[in-house]
Amino acid sequence: MAKKGLNTWVERLSRIDMPVLANVVKELNELTGSDDADVNQLADVILKDANLTSQVLRIANSVQYNPSNFPINTVSRAIVLIGFTGVRAICISVMVIDSLLGREPRERLLQGMARGFHAAVQARNLVKRRGGQAQEEVFIAALLYHLGDMTFLACGAEAADEFEALVQSGDMVEKEAAEAVLGTSFKAITRGLASVWKLGDTLGQALYPPPSPSGEVVAVRLGEEISRCAVHGWQSAEMAVLIQRAAKYCGIDVNQARQMILDMADEAAAVALTYGASRICHLIPASGSAGGGEAGAAKPALKADPQLQLNILRELSNALVEKLDVNTVFQMVLEGMHRGIGLERVVVAFIQQGEVKARYALGEGTESWRKQFVFPIDAKQDNIFTRAIEAGEPQWINRRRDHSSGRLYSRDMHRLIGCHAALLSVVSIGSRDVALFYADRCGSRGRLDRDQFASFRHFVMQTQLSLQLLTQKR
Repeated sequence: MAKKGLNTWVERLSRIDMPVLANVVKELNELTGSDDADVNQLADVILKDANLTSQVLRIANSVQYNPSNFPINTVSRAIVLIGFTGVRAICISVMVIDSLLGREPRERLLQGMARGFHAAVQARNLVKRRGGQAQEEVFIAALLYHLGDMTFLACGAEAADEFEALVQSGDMVEKEAAEAVLGTSFKAITRGLASVWKLGDTLGQALYPPPSPSGEVVAVRLGEEISRCAVHGWQSAEMAVLIQRAAKYCGIDVNQARQMILDMADEAAAVALTYGASRICHLIPASGSAGGGEAGAAKPALKADPQLQLNILRELSNALVEKLDVNTVFQMVLEGMHRGIGLERVVVAFIQQGEVKARYALGEGTESWRKQFVFPIDAKQDNIFTRAIEAGEPQWINRRRDHSSGRLYSRDMHRLIGCHAALLSVVSIGSRDVALFYADRCGSRGRLDRDQFASFRHFVMQTQLSLQLLTQKR
């Protein structure tokens, strides 16, 4: 049986199970905390790791850090433009994500990381709106607020199995199960790891706030509460209180605060994707599920973002250089179709054993699609999916809402996705059909236009090219 206690687990998780992460974080902290450090020293640390180098450059060129879209081609240039603290935040985030997701991550770990990204984006924006300067430290503190939980779930092996069994049995809540298995709390382990890795005072104070916490600490805790509450929906009384607190913190009215928080929920998925955490994007609650306003009031249409379309298409065209994997390509395309084109519901379904099965989905009401979006496409079927596969190119289904297209929707399809005008396309690698895109605008009376269809077609073509290049390289 594994030894229990705070020191035992901090030692094991920080030095034994994750030594590479510990060493890189140590080097980064020594440099960024030194008045004598220069750009070349920090660049040398990053350039020792080819994967870290490519990740830093990809993130540095993202819209979050490079809104002007002027290419940043060297690590040295990234450090000059973003700053020591910003690059340190990027490096630590990337290293933690790679370390935790590089194993076979448990669902509870993925959920925790999704909440972390959501909290980090909310907290950083709160500080920014208030005029604070410590935005990157706040981002790191909120992202790693549950570092102890996530590291244990990734590295705890048999002890983590025991913890999961206790929680799933219903006999104990997570806090009680952690105490029983570890002999300490996840919060204490997080503080211990933060101390060993010198992750900054903000994280430690956010975990155990002083009597008069700083504005940065308040932002971290508020971001964490928003991320936790959003998992259960946007309309709760608890969320209303959090929105009021955010409004007071930023000095804005409640309606502005609510819209700001919803915007950041969508931004969080894009940031997670940029950081290479495509596996958790679908777990971050989207603003589309927020509703609000008077009953029956028309919801504002999701607006297209041409610049975002361009940025994502450019990243996809560099799939080989960026070392993207297949899942990341699909997740990036979904993000481009949803937020870039303005398609309100988007899904990529994999073609397997005579069926299309949803792998990723974005948009209002799509939370259940990953489990329920399973439809037959065998030779006996005649439906919207088989028609798209047979066509072999992007299709605008049900364009004029004629009666003939209605028969292409089974009862199960009607129940799950309705019968809206939709854009569909099969994705093929060589002669093999591997996936299928479905997209519609159910919240905008189903209206689609030629520009949206053209943009959809462009994304499908770039997906094909990126996958073909990745396959040939492999």
